[in-house]
Amino acid sequence: MDSLVSKTLIMIVGPTAVGKTSLMKHAAKLDKNFRRVKSFTTRQPRGSDEYNQYFYITQDQLDAHLEAGEVLTDVISPTTDVHYGTVVQSYDGDYNLLDTLATSVDIYRALPFHNTTTFSVTTDPKEWTKWLNARYPDESEERTKRLLEARMSVTWSLEQTENNYWLTNLPGQQAATAQQLIDTVLGKREPVTEAPQSAKDMLAAIENLLS
Repeated sequence: MDSLVSKTLIMIVGPTAVGKTSLMKHAAKLDKNFRRVKSFTTRQPRGSDEYNQYFYITQDQLDAHLEAGEVLTDVISPTTDVHYGTVVQSYDGDYNLLDTLATSVDIYRALPFHNTTTFSVTTDPKEWTKWLNARYPDESEERTKRLLEARMSVTWSLEQTENNYWLTNLPGQQAATAQQLIDTVLGKREPVTEAPQSAKDMLAAIENLLS
């Protein structure tokens, strides 16, 4: 893990479909020193997966890696029970971008990075609700899990009083939001530490959808 001491980890926290992947892709394009973390997963590849996004491994392979002490993090998704995690080779940039669950932030902060920064991402709640209803139009276990995960993420973010910054990732403005992230990390811009109204509105929308 000695290679981590010169690196920065940037964790992106937010509900599904809030634009975390798009945000990381734009940041990596805007600055070559920012790289996306390549995680492993025990789930099967999906058609929506990007090339070279994950290491795909079986549970038996994961058990072997764990026994050999090669795994840095191993997190189980609360919505799918699938394992996601990282090894040293996952972090190959000076500034490493990771989409992570709020419940996993402390696990990553405990790793020997030079610095860790956490951004909570919010968006227009009406646009987000449209996406959810288009993807999950009917009541289902998967829809409920996504909503519970979203509530957990936003609630956690609103409860943070330090070491957490905010980004409002509006449709059509992802590149500008990614530049804001880069400038904040590099100290060229003051971080947004106060939760925007959209985060509070999003939580209210989630609670309404769950009721």
